[in-house]
Amino acid sequence: MTSSSRTPVFFISYAHRPQRARAQRDAHLVREFYDTLYGHVDELLGLQAGQEAGFMDAELDGGQRWSDDLAYAIGHCQVLVPLISPRFGGSEWCAREWHAFARRPHRKFPKAKSSHGATPIIPVSWTPFPIEQLPGEIAAVQFFTPAGLPAPEMARLYHREGLYGLLQLGERGLEVYEAVVWKLAQWIADAFWTHDVEIDDDVDFRGLPTKFGEDPT
Repeated sequence: MTSSSRTPVFFISYAHRPQRARAQRDAHLVREFYDTLYGHVDELLGLQAGQEAGFMDAELDGGQRWSDDLAYAIGHCQVLVPLISPRFGGSEWCAREWHAFARRPHRKFPKAKSSHGATPIIPVSWTPFPIEQLPGEIAAVQFFTPAGLPAPEMARLYHREGLYGLLQLGERGLEVYEAVVWKLAQWIADAFWTHDVEIDDDVDFRGLPTKFGEDPT
């Protein structure tokens, strides 16, 4: 892992909603999710001042997203967190981000034991979507499954509704949402402590596949 304090632990990959009436509100929900997750991961890892727990593209309008900061973050982060939704599999930018991260070699630290079986890519259900309709390379990765929640039905509700759906269900949904995000932070911390993903200083989004299923070489 790099010693740079700018290096984010996790990277949020999200299919931005096209500009329309609800786009700004939905982007705000993603930002709130990111901020909460950021705080939890920061606390779990005991990061020092100036160290970054996470990164999410600030340009939430679906326009030109390429930047040096984005390339640096996807080339240096240790955990990729894709927010899976019906738009994700068809997003050119999500495909680029996935390929940029997935091509980086990674290894499990000797004797490291992952309590969750977490890998450096942790797909999260943002809105419900049949897994059989996802591109094969996404469906093949172990999805985040919260365990140890206060009540068994909480995990079932998350899988049925996704994080976005939980936020639409009033107080009970919010209670489940908050517990699930905390468990996700634990998965991220677990992946960080048990895996090392090699740094890529030469990320060029222009040369990356814009579709899932394309050869990233």
